[in-house]
Amino acid sequence: MCGPMFRSAANPIIRLVLFPVLLLFYFQSNGDPVPILTPMFVVIFLTMMPSKPPLKMLLNLLVILFFISFLLVTIGSILKDTPTGYALFCWSLLFWGFYRSHANPKDILATLSLMVVIMMTVMNFQMGISTSFLPSLMFKGVIIAIIFTYLSFLLFPGDEQDIKADQTSKVGAQENVALIAFKATTMCIVLFVLMSTGSSQTMLIAITIVNIIKIPIAEDNRIYSQNKVITTVVGIFFTLPVLALFSFGVPTWVLIGVTLFCGLQLAGYAIRRQCSFSIYQLLFTNFTVLTYQVIKHQGITSLDAEFWRLLSIVIAILVSVLILNLTKHSAKPLVNIKKQNQH
Repeated sequence: MCGPMFRSAANPIIRLVLFPVLLLFYFQSNGDPVPILTPMFVVIFLTMMPSKPPLKMLLNLLVILFFISFLLVTIGSILKDTPTGYALFCWSLLFWGFYRSHANPKDILATLSLMVVIMMTVMNFQMGISTSFLPSLMFKGVIIAIIFTYLSFLLFPGDEQDIKADQTSKVGAQENVALIAFKATTMCIVLFVLMSTGSSQTMLIAITIVNIIKIPIAEDNRIYSQNKVITTVVGIFFTLPVLALFSFGVPTWVLIGVTLFCGLQLAGYAIRRQCSFSIYQLLFTNFTVLTYQVIKHQGITSLDAEFWRLLSIVIAILVSVLILNLTKHSAKPLVNIKKQNQH
C-alpha cells in the first residue's frame, strides 16, 4: 500500500513546495547570513530536473558548482580591490554565460554562472560580506541544495508530467559575438548603477534582467517579460495569507503549514494555466523570495517589501526591454536555409 502512496501523481508538486519552504524557515530561524540562497538553488534544480537525476549527473554538477563556488568567487575576491581587473573578470563571466545561453537557453551551467557572478558582485560590493566567507557560503548552499534535491526524489518519486516543456529550437538562436558582448557590457553597467543607488533590491533586479535577456530569440523575450509581470502579481496574491498571519504573530508551525498550503495552491494554478517549465520556475522563485520577504520583515514593513519587490520587477522588465530594443538585431538561423534549398 505504501508504493502507490509514495508514487502519487502529486509527488512532483509536494517536493517542489515542501523542501524549499522548510529549508527557508530553517535557515531563517537559525540566523543564516543568506537564508534564501539554498532554497533558491533547490527550486532551480527541481524545476530543471523533472525526473530523478542520475547520481553521476549530480556528482558532475557538484564538480561544476565546486568550480563556480570556489574558483570563480575566490578569483573575484582577489580582484575586488582592483576595480579594472574585477570589471574585466565580471564582464568575461557574463559574456561566457550569455554565449552558452545563446547556444542552449536551457543550459544549467550558464544559468548558475550568471546567477553566481551577480550574487558575488552584490555580496562583495554592496552587502559587505567578508570575501573569505563568501566561497564557503556559496559552496555550502549548493551542497545542501543537491543533497535535498536528490532526497526529494527518493522520498517523493515520480516524473513531472503536468508542466509543459519549453518550446525551444535552435532555429533563430544566434551566436553573434557583438550582440553577446553588448549584453555583457550593458549588464555590467546596470549592476554598477544599481549598486551605486544602494537599493536593497539590486540582486533581485539584476537576476531578473539576466533571466530575460539571456534568451536569444526576441519574440520569446517579449513573451517572457509579459509572463514575468503576471506571475509576479500571482505570486504576491499567494503569499498574502502568509503575510496576514505573520502580522498577527501566529506560531511558526502554523505559518509553515499555511505557506505549504499556499505553495500547493500555486502549483495547482500553474498546472491549470498549462505553464511551461521556465514560467513554473519563475512562479516558485517568486513565491520563495516573497515568502522570505514576509518572514524577514515585521508588520507593515513586510507589506512594503512585497510592493517594493513588484516595483523592482517592473523596473527590471523595462530595463530588459530597453536593452533588447537597443540591439536591433534580427534572428539568424544557425542552418543556412539557402544552402538547404540548393540541395
